[in-house]
Amino acid sequence: MELVVLGSSGWFPRGPRATTSLAVHEENRLIVCDAGTGIAHLRDEGFRHLLPESGEIHLLLSHLHLDHTVGLSFLPALWSNPTVIHVPDQQTTGYPPGEVLDRLIGPPFFPHGFAEFPMDLRIEPLTEGEFEIPPLRVRARRQNHPGGSFGFRIGDRLVFLTDTVYDEGSADFARGARLLVHEAWIRGHEDPEQLKAGLDAHTSAEGAARVARDAGVEELLLSHLTPLRNDGFHQEMLATARAIFPRTYLCSDGLSRLL
Repeated sequence: MELVVLGSSGWFPRGPRATTSLAVHEENRLIVCDAGTGIAHLRDEGFRHLLPESGEIHLLLSHLHLDHTVGLSFLPALWSNPTVIHVPDQQTTGYPPGEVLDRLIGPPFFPHGFAEFPMDLRIEPLTEGEFEIPPLRVRARRQNHPGGSFGFRIGDRLVFLTDTVYDEGSADFARGARLLVHEAWIRGHEDPEQLKAGLDAHTSAEGAARVARDAGVEELLLSHLTPLRNDGFHQEMLATARAIFPRTYLCSDGLSRLL
């Protein structure tokens, strides 16, 4: 199984970083986590091998903010496989999953609704708990983020936690996993810009490293990096995290890991 980072920026794309999307690929199966602008990389030659020749593609949406969902409008250009979109449930969004997607992708904001997409699409409500993408077991956990969000665990291979405040319960959710991909918006809890950065909605690099350390994962990748700061700031975030959890690295578009 291979993880490929399709997009590693939060909020808006900047420079070489598109907004958040991950591809989990194994043989003739593909799971995509979030549909930020990074999902468009699947049109690029270096990423086309990730698409299965046949069979369903599963797309897991952590939440519905635009930087994680704009790529839904790209789907007809990316693949023709039958597609299952796992959408946060009505308890989370206040709307039935099908209705909320029609509000997001369709006139007057996009010329076509999902019913007109030239592909086989199925929408599944995403709730807290376990479900199966055979032969893998996937767990979803509710997180604290404006509008609600979900973290995902794919077997014992990968945990993906984005758009969430620091949460001690995240370590239990990620315990024993091979790889943790966790958002990091600022350096640490004492960052002088923490209020401006909105730490009521996001996690610091320090917080992500504490989750990785307490969970006993093998490796931590920092993702959903702020586009408001430069690479030097991201390196400072990395240094802050490594002081707590040395096996930490920054996500970049195209980065891959075997799981």
